[in-house]
Amino acid sequence: MTRDKRLKELILNVQEEYSEKYFMYAIPGFLSRNFIAYCAMKQDLDILLQYIEELTFKGHSTILKSSLTYGIITLYGKCYTDASHYKSAKLEAKDLFKEQPKHLKTHNELMKMRHHFIAHRGDTENEIAISFMLMDKNPEGEQNQIRFKRYKQATFPVQTLLEIKELVLFIIECLIPKIQKSGDRLHKALLDIFTPEQINLMLINNAK
Repeated sequence: MTRDKRLKELILNVQEEYSEKYFMYAIPGFLSRNFIAYCAMKQDLDILLQYIEELTFKGHSTILKSSLTYGIITLYGKCYTDASHYKSAKLEAKDLFKEQPKHLKTHNELMKMRHHFIAHRGDTENEIAISFMLMDKNPEGEQNQIRFKRYKQATFPVQTLLEIKELVLFIIECLIPKIQKSGDRLHKALLDIFTPEQINLMLINNAK
């Protein structure tokens, strides 16, 4: 599905949810970039908390556990990066943990895993590989073989999951006022920049 089709689908979903009770006005992207970024971070972290809950259940396959684990690392790391063409808000560890250093160790471990385990193939205890040669003890046996064996972390210990959960709840607490503040700025900027007539042209209740 193309980006335009996904955008149209998103607008239709918003119309279905809100148009009966509210007038809805589209906000230009250059104004809403930071607000969207902070809201998306919080939503990603809410999903991350669900991944943690799933990982505490016993009986999941290694494939499912590894998928949830890698999802936790990826979603957490995403809050501190911005790969878009336009600069948008991202979290800064030096600001977040200045007065709350107790979560810094867990943060650093997750970011290390993000950089050297998930995003890039690095030298890390989370993924260790060896190669070795097999030589048949029977002189008449098979030819020598070169083999590969790897350990790759598939999940977190329960204690680590609890520490990650505490960290994420702390980050969400930090995000809520940022969302409120950027939303207030967005509302003010919208009313300052555009006239009521221009804002009326942004009505999307009946957009197709």
